[in-house]
Amino acid sequence: MADCKSHTTSNLLSRSQIQDEQVFTLLYEEHWEYVFEQAFIRCHQYDIAENITQDIFVALWNQMEELSIENVRGYLYTAVKNRVLNWFEKEKRYVPIAELLIEYQAATDSSDTPLLDKELVLLAEALVNSLSAKQQIIYRMRYEQELDTAEIAKKLKMNRKTVQNQLSLALAQLRASLTLLLIITKLF
Repeated sequence: MADCKSHTTSNLLSRSQIQDEQVFTLLYEEHWEYVFEQAFIRCHQYDIAENITQDIFVALWNQMEELSIENVRGYLYTAVKNRVLNWFEKEKRYVPIAELLIEYQAATDSSDTPLLDKELVLLAEALVNSLSAKQQIIYRMRYEQELDTAEIAKKLKMNRKTVQNQLSLALAQLRASLTLLLIITKLF
């Protein structure tokens, strides 16, 4: 066991091609916390981050014979990002702006409501229009046409992960813009 600890992580993976339990245990112990932290940063739920982390290591163990990984941290980082995106999609954690506006309309009964609704629709449209052309197309296909990322990827002849990444970037930009607007409105 002491002999195994002297190897770098990259060497551990090449040695573990035969599913060496000791080596995998060292790999797991060295990287479990990093994978968990990366998952938790993205999903903000302890149980989900823990499940994603375990799933990644189970998949790593099951695919050990087929994998040839040069950069373990890079591989694990990408695995976390993809698993979290899959979880977001599966759980339908992204809420379309149109749905938020419908909920807002149902919750308000003031005389200013029609004017506020019109302003919110215009604001939402302006925020979506501020996205890059590719992000706008993907966002509209996902939330206006209600296509999943696999269907979008097929129609746009793109990799599904590229679609997921662009959608994630678009949502992050929209979220940041909405947060800024909320802060500004609270100040005035």
